[in-house]
Amino acid sequence: MPTFCLRSVAFLALLVPALALTSAVGGPAVIYLAALIAMATMVANAAKHWEPFALKELAAMAVALTAPLVAMLISSSYLGVWSGSENEKLLRFALAVPVCWLLLRVPRNWLQHVQWSLLFGAIAGSLMLIVIVHSPSLGRGAVSDFGGRYNAVAFADLTIFFGLAALLTLPWKLSPWPRLESALKIAVVPLCIYGVWVSHTRSSWALLVVFGLVYLSTKRQWARRTKLLFLGGLIAVMAVVAAVSWYSKESRWKNVLTDVDRYEQHDRDTSVGIRIQLWKASWLMFKESPLVGVGVPNFRSELAKLEKQGVVTELVSVDYGEPHNDMLGALAGYGLLGLLSILALYLIPAAIFWRRSASADPVVHVGAQIGMLFCLGYFVFSLSEMMFRNMRSVPIYAVTVVVLFALTSARTGLAQQRLSAAKR
Repeated sequence: MPTFCLRSVAFLALLVPALALTSAVGGPAVIYLAALIAMATMVANAAKHWEPFALKELAAMAVALTAPLVAMLISSSYLGVWSGSENEKLLRFALAVPVCWLLLRVPRNWLQHVQWSLLFGAIAGSLMLIVIVHSPSLGRGAVSDFGGRYNAVAFADLTIFFGLAALLTLPWKLSPWPRLESALKIAVVPLCIYGVWVSHTRSSWALLVVFGLVYLSTKRQWARRTKLLFLGGLIAVMAVVAAVSWYSKESRWKNVLTDVDRYEQHDRDTSVGIRIQLWKASWLMFKESPLVGVGVPNFRSELAKLEKQGVVTELVSVDYGEPHNDMLGALAGYGLLGLLSILALYLIPAAIFWRRSASADPVVHVGAQIGMLFCLGYFVFSLSEMMFRNMRSVPIYAVTVVVLFALTSARTGLAQQRLSAAKR
């Protein structure tokens, strides 16, 4: 198989975490170009018989990445409602499958350099948040005008993930300066924490819990006492974070209780109140059509109907076209098929990474930890934010997952020969 194809797709895929928060066009360009090269390579492989396709090894990942597209096609065919942007968005998940096939043939030591991309993404994201939020002429609401053009919530969510993922790579030493490398991986964590803090984003802190649980659950060799000490430390850290957040003058946590109280007094157009309205509306849409949903393009029109019934306010009906929750968005748009598809997208790779985290190989072990943190982190973030609100966000998840999947896969045959050759 041509080395050019392997190198080019590996290079493109490794760029995605670095481009996630710094470029609005980088991720989409990568997924299309990498998929084109991968599919062309597959066609050439079929003609020239370079090596067996061995499609079975990526079957589970293929199911996870194509499930949302299949759910959309079934629902849209039944309802007769189509959306070009929705079609393209979910197609991008599926395009990661041929990319995954080619990455499985890339030497593992190439893919291990994803650590630099994660580190860059963490530093860049943190600095962008700090500068934008502290600029008198900008502020939190201007975050979506820069870089990857995500709102402050999604931007902070990804920033803290990149920082914690970089910390997990501490056992890896890929540079001639291992001490400096380790210092950077450690220093980026407080930088990310501060970036998230100034962004006033609440949901991002949930990743600290996910990080602790992922780390604890993957340390199978630890004694029970060690695990209990770690768990106690995690609870203490979260208690401190909660206390500092609650009593901070700039904290938005107290607003949650205020918003709930205002909602009960029929003042519903607050941050929390709007979410409650959208979640309730999504549930009602699901009940209307539980198997295939009402169709994502119909979400706004369905909100308009519910506004007339008093379920949502005029503000929600006019200004919102999604429920701020990927699970409920899939449930309302595509019914049970949609919910199962997005659960497959998150949980099938998470289960694979959990199994692989038992490996004694530090490359596989750490790669699997990052994979679990990524999938479960996205799952948690998706409960209060639409992480896949737009097409730009899809390559971040799809490509990063397949990079980590290929990194942690068993290397035999030609792949192991390429690894040996690369080391020489």
